[in-house]
Amino acid sequence: MVFIGDLFYSLEGTGILEYVLPFLLVFSITFAILEKVKILGEDKKNINLIVSIILGLIFVTQFSLVYTLNQFLPKISLFIIIAVMVLILFGIFGAKVHEGLGGWGLVIAAAISLFAIYWGLSPSLGFELPYWIEYNFDIIIAVVIIIIIISLITGGKSESGDQKRLGDVGSNLAKALFGPRR
Repeated sequence: MVFIGDLFYSLEGTGILEYVLPFLLVFSITFAILEKVKILGEDKKNINLIVSIILGLIFVTQFSLVYTLNQFLPKISLFIIIAVMVLILFGIFGAKVHEGLGGWGLVIAAAISLFAIYWGLSPSLGFELPYWIEYNFDIIIAVVIIIIIISLITGGKSESGDQKRLGDVGSNLAKALFGPRR
């Protein structure tokens, strides 16, 4: 009986996972960019193909780059899966995800994306968080959450007067994260 794990083990032993897949990734991304941007001219598919093959082969010969890519992509793939699941949860709770995030939601999503890229590249490129962030990470998160809660409660006025209602806090949070309803 053949198991799928045996297939992947044999593919790894032949070098397909280590060299062919990074080559195909670099080739396809480079070819797509060259076709879209048209740097080399209109209807130059053959030149774009040759340039993409050459760049893919040059990339594969750099073992440190291939190692970095092989370490980086699984982590970023995990982040992409988590991001899609978060968007599905937003959709379940009524956010119009197809219209995109707006306001602070976009800023928060961008910050989380940058942090995920930093996390994905850190072991292979030697990035490390400063020691004061590592030791005080829970305090930093608590302070950020408190600042967000205070700004949501005290920000703006309600339609009924100077006092904010608790229901306004939820609508303000939704407007801040997802933008105004269209």
